[in-house]
Amino acid sequence: MSDVVTVFSPAKVNLHLAIGERHPDGYHGVRSVMHALSLHDMLTVRRERVSGSDGFSVRVRCVAHEGVEPLDIPSEDNIVYKALMKAADTFDRGRGEAVNVVIDKHIPHAAGLGGGSSNAAAALLAACRLWGIDPESQEVIDIAAGIGADVPFFLRGGCAVLGDRGDVFERELVPMKGPLVLIRPNAGVSTAEAYRAFDEEPVPVSSTVFENEQNAQSAEDLQLFNNLALASERILPELVRVREWLCVQQGVARDERTGEPCVLLSGSGSATFCLCGSMAAAYSIVSAAKLEGWWARSCTFVSAGARIMEKNSSVCATNLGAAQRIW
Repeated sequence: MSDVVTVFSPAKVNLHLAIGERHPDGYHGVRSVMHALSLHDMLTVRRERVSGSDGFSVRVRCVAHEGVEPLDIPSEDNIVYKALMKAADTFDRGRGEAVNVVIDKHIPHAAGLGGGSSNAAAALLAACRLWGIDPESQEVIDIAAGIGADVPFFLRGGCAVLGDRGDVFERELVPMKGPLVLIRPNAGVSTAEAYRAFDEEPVPVSSTVFENEQNAQSAEDLQLFNNLALASERILPELVRVREWLCVQQGVARDERTGEPCVLLSGSGSATFCLCGSMAAAYSIVSAAKLEGWWARSCTFVSAGARIMEKNSSVCATNLGAAQRIW
């Protein structure tokens, strides 16, 4: 059994995010539709035997690429560390071992793109491979859910509707294809702060929006919606400039039903995305956005979640429709 595993770890956007009322326990009802993207990190997980020890240790190092800000935190504070420690404890594995993880980071943090949650899911898949655990087991799914609300989605990928607190899988939607552009200003948005701002000025979900999500069978059926966006824009006003700038760019797709540009903040942000009519249009928008001083990337929608990259595989990471699908 190999002691080195490489794992594809994709980003996501929220095509639909409907925040409901705050419950007495402090949580909100959330309905979310997430879609996986070709933009991805890559995790290299290496296991080593440590002679004379029955303990278990994890070291996590991030290597930032393409203008992504370095994530300089102790290993113990990284969600990947927490995922591996929880897996070792749950399955009683790792005695006398040290695991070293290198994350090649292309997904910016504090962007609403799910990079940390995706990395945690990727680490769980690596642990399953290294320790001979069934990745489809309920224990793995429970570990993922206990680490973070978005983590189980990345074990599945594609496009999924999630309810309850935005963490319970309800149904799969047919994924879509095509290019999009992601733009992030030089600041992030705290999810907790966004929710506090939302509670001060809640934005209700109309019956039309609710019915659209309920009736959707595919990602393309959805009208883009995010009632948390205005709260995030109050926290980081530059998001308004990004949104307005994107709405007037040539090549941004428009919703045939409303005529509105297909532009939306992902989650609590701070990344805003737009659907594009062509990859050439996406490249053009990215180039213009960089001149504005923003982080910007073009990518495509994919049907893959986190997945092991097999040795000698000729499969391109941007075409992972045959990815392992579990929940």
